[in-house]
Amino acid sequence: MGLFAGGVVLTSCVRLTLAWTDLEPNGEAATPPVLVDGENALRWRDERTPQLRDAFERHVIGVMPDASSTRIIEKRVIDEAAFGGRGRLEEWTLSAAATFNGVAVETREVMNRGGFLVQVAIPSGTAGPAPIVMMQTFCPSWDAMPHAGVSRPEDADSMSGGLLGSVATYVFGRFICTPPYEEILDRGFAVASFYPSSVAPDSREEGLAELRRLSAGHKDDETRWGAVAAWAWLYGRMTDAFESDERFDKEAFIAWGHSRYGKAALYAAAYDERIDGVIAHQSGTGGASLNRNKPGESVTSMTETYPHWFAQSYADAASAEDAMPIDQHHLLALIAPRPVMLGNARRDVWSDPNGAFRAAIGADAAWELFGENGLDQQRLDQWEPAADIAFWIRPGTHGVVEEDWPAFLEFLDAHFAPVTIAAVRD
Repeated sequence: MGLFAGGVVLTSCVRLTLAWTDLEPNGEAATPPVLVDGENALRWRDERTPQLRDAFERHVIGVMPDASSTRIIEKRVIDEAAFGGRGRLEEWTLSAAATFNGVAVETREVMNRGGFLVQVAIPSGTAGPAPIVMMQTFCPSWDAMPHAGVSRPEDADSMSGGLLGSVATYVFGRFICTPPYEEILDRGFAVASFYPSSVAPDSREEGLAELRRLSAGHKDDETRWGAVAAWAWLYGRMTDAFESDERFDKEAFIAWGHSRYGKAALYAAAYDERIDGVIAHQSGTGGASLNRNKPGESVTSMTETYPHWFAQSYADAASAEDAMPIDQHHLLALIAPRPVMLGNARRDVWSDPNGAFRAAIGADAAWELFGENGLDQQRLDQWEPAADIAFWIRPGTHGVVEEDWPAFLEFLDAHFAPVTIAAVRD
């Protein structure tokens, strides 16, 4: 830990302060610049969407692959009656390739399995194809999916139990590694758990080296993709695999992510329209929160601490944030008209919940273009899970805590509730 003005530095991605987020939209400009000017839904899709995607690639996340492919190497059944019989647990081995300027490079393999691993829990209680929540997690797969049959190296460290696990759950909440699988399966949702750092490492040196290898055909270092873009791309590769399986509802693929992976989940949906909904929890700077007129983490601070997350062009633009041609309300607007949930905490000022709410206000017009309501609240604390832009804020700080998952499930039920066997019987 280290001291800083007004609080304690726990890690470089989160700070505890004595401040509380204002529950009314505020800031020098409570609403970001006009999003829609003479647009209609057709023009938005055909003209504005490609322009905005191109702008984010050039100014924020880096250039995305020209083409992609995914191979399913293996589907291994771990347990036919996992989690007390609530579902079937499988482990999938996938390999993906990214093509830049005609040069295709495959993702690296994990544990000599020929690809990377995704753990998939499929509920036993649905009457038809199950909606699937695709989760990118901070913890390796053997911690995120607590089952003895999940693959793990012999010398694997564990976040579960012990001092390290106790500190992590104390600081970041009991669900920072492992979500409540039983509750999710009981509601009829499948869960795919994936550790993105196993493919695009979340580290300065190793991460930059792997990102360069995967984008070997892209010669411009200024706009080379960062880890957030690569993690977003990996949501799409999971979607490739799952849409070929009839057990999953093709109209209910949901990207879930917390903090840096919340950023990735937003970009995944912005660039891949097969993703039907997003839960982005505390995504902060470079995610849902506006770059302009914001407290908390600045673009400069983030890109200096995590130079592998975004394109170099984002760091270069940080000194002139007001001059950037886009802001994060444009990112949210690229997801319209699909539902998105923005999770926040009142003392997580570092992630700037008020800036995320103002971004939601600014993005609302995109949903209206499609005849949807978009944001349906005037304050940060008027939770409406059925809204197209559902904004959730709780007390406390940065992390995934016990209060969060009931809200996530309310949002999922409101937009993607499956037909359960019990409902059919009734």
